[in-house]
Amino acid sequence: MSKIQELIIDYLDNNQNGEKYRKIIKEIQTCDTIWSAFSPITKNHFVDYVQGRPTAFIFSEKNYCEQFCRHMKESGMTVGIAECAKDSRLQMLADYHRSGFECVIIDNGKRYIVMELTDLINIPDYSDKPIENRPVINPDLVCSADRFFQCLENKSVSPDKELNLLVDTYHARFLIPVTGKPEGNSVEIPGLERNDGVKVVPFFTDINEFRKFDSSNKYHIMTAAFEQINDLCSNGETVVINPLGFNFTIVKDTCEGILKAKDAVPENYKESRAVVFTPEKVPKILIDGVCEIMDKIPEVVGGYIKGMRNTSGEKLLIIIDCGDTDEERTKEIVSTVKNQGSEFEEGTGVEYIAANTGIGQTAMAGANPFFQRVSVNFEETEEISFEAICDEE
Repeated sequence: MSKIQELIIDYLDNNQNGEKYRKIIKEIQTCDTIWSAFSPITKNHFVDYVQGRPTAFIFSEKNYCEQFCRHMKESGMTVGIAECAKDSRLQMLADYHRSGFECVIIDNGKRYIVMELTDLINIPDYSDKPIENRPVINPDLVCSADRFFQCLENKSVSPDKELNLLVDTYHARFLIPVTGKPEGNSVEIPGLERNDGVKVVPFFTDINEFRKFDSSNKYHIMTAAFEQINDLCSNGETVVINPLGFNFTIVKDTCEGILKAKDAVPENYKESRAVVFTPEKVPKILIDGVCEIMDKIPEVVGGYIKGMRNTSGEKLLIIIDCGDTDEERTKEIVSTVKNQGSEFEEGTGVEYIAANTGIGQTAMAGANPFFQRVSVNFEETEEISFEAICDEE
């Protein structure tokens, strides 16, 4: 049994806490070898959605990954194995970010945990820089394209997957190879000839994909947008995004579909996406106070806490599980906990949500309850037991 698997078992079975979690993180970052699920269809890491979030799969032993591949084959999905040595670990995790992953599942099929990618790697924030000074990287497009073409292979593409691919293509920035002198505006884009004889114009989502095409630095690099793709296709050209990756072919009809898709979706549809993570420190007074409030509301069966980070900053999420309680009563309970819990926040940003909401389900994934109501059989009574996962301030 791998050391990572031993640490996961210890973490899950014996008082989950931040120190045990950090040991798992350290071992993932520094162990000699790990294995990642890989898609030969897209020539990139295999992506699946867990609780609505794009998720990567890594394994501490090769045979765990092989079992996962066999399981996926039974469902019609082709999945391969990529081996990652210690000296390539940082590169692999950075590539997860480039590919749009938000979560990572460790040892799926065994005792496993779901981790935030941000727990494993520090992701740079370029939001305060002018767009022309930001590196060209398109995690949304890479993720939606990888997912689309994986599902296309086993004929499970749904309208939402196609819509995501088209809209992400419209909003993306691209790298293109050019010959000539960019400063003199006298350049040409080199074409590629496919096996069927069709000549195509290559566009790339990021420098990783570009270097697959130009590993010897033969070409200059310029940036482009969908507008340039549309112009080329309107003139009868065929454009291919990441020809050595997911290989998305675009012609004039495709451009028309992209324009229709973008009109159906708000321009800022992804800017407000939040990253949910496990907070390292939670005020004890907040946990104790909220537990006391939940204790007095019989419909509340559990309470969870996570952190949430978006463009407006960070806050704590308190997720309230009301079991089978109807929607109106659940709203009343959340409002009650919010109103009464505010006196314990002490300046900490807190948001209260129901467990049966979309963000609630996402945030609860892999979370340990700090409050849990336990039913017992004797004398038809109920006991409350709870454990605060928090640090003294």
